[in-house]
Formats: sequence, structure tokens, C-alpha cells
Amino acid sequence: MLRSFPTRWIAALAALVTVAGCAAGMAAVDAGHPAGRPHPSYYCYDCHGYRYFDPYYDWCAGYGFRYRWSAYPEVNDLYRARYLRIRESHPEYGRYRYRAGYREARRYREPASYEAWKFREEGRDGKRASLREKNAPARVVTGDP
Repeated sequence: MLRSFPTRWIAALAALVTVAGCAAGMAAVDAGHPAGRPHPSYYCYDCHGYRYFDPYYDWCAGYGFRYRWSAYPEVNDLYRARYLRIRESHPEYGRYRYRAGYREARRYREPASYEAWKFREEGRDGKRASLREKNAPARVVTGDP
């Protein structure tokens, strides 16, 4: 049975959409942005999840990375939109406080590069190392808080 003209166009269009979707998916993986991040720039999520998703937490005391909230106003908007749900489901979040004078410390003023660190941590096979917060219990991902 011969296919009609519109059927070929529909099949071609479906194939094009599939290829485009695969290409977009591969680009997201190549960019190194895990799907769970609330925003692609918020690399802190890789280790801490939503625990420090708050503009107060602008520095990772463990590794020395500094997240510049002011550079990403859209992340501030996400924070405002999700704040109540995060605090209701995890009241323990937000209790950690930095030591007094931490912003005067050299590690804060000259933060480490997350991207350079991530590049060093990747294995030779190109797979990303599994990141987890130091001394943290295993995290259960339940989706958007």
C-alpha cells in the first residue's frame, strides 16, 4: 500500500521533532546541569539540594564556592515563589548560620571556582562524580518542594 502525500509529511515532521528533542536533551546533559536544579546556574543544589536555597547562603563553607544571588534575579524570584513550601516541608532548613566575620576571610573574598572543581572531579570517562553534602544523610528526591 502506498503512503499518501500528507502521511509522508507527518512522518517527516514527527522524525524532525524527535531528533530535535534528542538534541536538546543531549545539550542539557553536555552542559552539565542536572535536571533537578531549580535553575541551571544554581550549582549548590548538586550537593545540598534545597537546604541552602536562600540568598543568605551565598558561600559554601565546605568547598569555598560563592554563589552570587545578585547575578541571577530569576533565581531570587524562584526562591520567593518556593520559600513557604520549602520551609513548611523542611523547618530545619535555614538554621545554619555562618561564623561572625566570614566575609572578611580570604576564602570568601577569593572564592573557588565551582566549574574548575567540577572539571577536576569528573572521571576520565567523562562521567560526572556523584556529589553529596559532607556528612549528610542520603537525600530522597521527591520533586519540586
